[in-house]
Amino acid sequence: MKTRSILAAVILAASTGATAAMAASHARDTFIKEQDQNGDGAVSKEEFVATRQIQFDRTDADRNGAMSREEYVSEFKARLEKNLAAAAQTPAKKEEERIRQMRQADVRFGVLDSDKNGAITPAEFAYTGWGMFVTHDSNKDGVVSAADPVKEAAN
Repeated sequence: MKTRSILAAVILAASTGATAAMAASHARDTFIKEQDQNGDGAVSKEEFVATRQIQFDRTDADRNGAMSREEYVSEFKARLEKNLAAAAQTPAKKEEERIRQMRQADVRFGVLDSDKNGAITPAEFAYTGWGMFVTHDSNKDGVVSAADPVKEAAN
């Protein structure tokens, strides 16, 4: 079942001329901000796939077509440090956040590396990222925008 889902994501990515990368945001508005390349406030399937390829390429530092744990965690840490430097928190709170986020980055790597071979492939990223696109496209029009109602969190 998982192999079929990954294969379907790869076929979707190939049909739009790219493959996918980085984990996508769970918040609709953040997702749009991160993925909207042309600034129109909406993210099409093609734009999403292209943006994820850029993110994947940026993280795959050795350009071997797969992200190692070190590449994945290093890229995340660089973004985290930038955000923490700009945050209005005490040094102690920043350190707590750093520790928590870095633990989560390591856990995310383990989840994204679904075949447990020590590397995240474009297909593995496509599978998880595509799930977020589908979730955010709640009106099922093939575009993620403010027109998509945000689903209520289950209690």
